[in-house]
Amino acid sequence: MNSKAANDATVALVAKQRAELERGVPSPGEKAAPAAWADLAPRALSAAVLIPLALGAATAGGPWLAGAAGAAVVIMSYEWARMSAPQRVPPVGIPIFVAAFGAVVATSWGQTDWATYWLLGWALVAAALAPGGIQRAEALFGAFYIGVPPAAFLWLRGQDIGGMMSILTLFAVIWSADMAGYFAGRLIRGPRFAPAISPQKTWAGVIAGVCAGAAAGIGCGLAWHGPLGLWALVGVGLSLLGLIGDLVESGLKRRFGVKDASRIIPGHGGMLDRLDGLIFATLGASVAVAAMPHLLASLGGGGQWP
Repeated sequence: MNSKAANDATVALVAKQRAELERGVPSPGEKAAPAAWADLAPRALSAAVLIPLALGAATAGGPWLAGAAGAAVVIMSYEWARMSAPQRVPPVGIPIFVAAFGAVVATSWGQTDWATYWLLGWALVAAALAPGGIQRAEALFGAFYIGVPPAAFLWLRGQDIGGMMSILTLFAVIWSADMAGYFAGRLIRGPRFAPAISPQKTWAGVIAGVCAGAAAGIGCGLAWHGPLGLWALVGVGLSLLGLIGDLVESGLKRRFGVKDASRIIPGHGGMLDRLDGLIFATLGASVAVAAMPHLLASLGGGGQWP
């Protein structure tokens, strides 16, 4: 075989393998199952530790939940600086941490106005300390990306009617959607959902995640004796917001050229990797509750622990 024919054959083989990869077809000799499930054990162990901690802090509320949110802010601030400005981690990460942590503290004291002013002021400081134009925009975005969701989470928990209910619903829907998407994606495989952003995410995983979110929403409706149709919509909406958060985080990591935000959580990567879906679901829930003050009451249950 001459060199031109060999090159043509190589190109054709590469194109075939790429097409099969995009369709979720394993290449010859590939042992898909062990690779696909390699992270299952560390993920399960991490969940066994983190879920009780999250539920305990949310149930206790007050300084316990504020402390948990503050601890998450410390880690996420470092992760953002590590990804966006690896050569300038302290100058970028410290003002982002101060911005987000101050917003969390002020919100825990019921001072949402001061939380807003503090966050905005220190976000501008973080942008000013970044090395260049695009880095300044990234630092500004990072301060809000890290600071607003935990403050909004505390604000939701502090609602007189439905505060606890809203937090437990967020946990139930996002965790159910994540688990269903994980198992369906690896068992069913098939076409990729957004290969340019998140190569491992499949349509099967997305559909299973949304269905599981709807089921979790209905389960919350049964627990709090609310209208099941509305609760199903809540579950679908929150699971879709979680999907958007997952894609945004994947896009950010591709933008910064990193695989994980950090390696602090076995099987998940970093805190930003673990909380990406919850970040956007919290933002969406907060906007909905702020725009419709009677929403939580209409969902039933009065926000009391069952």
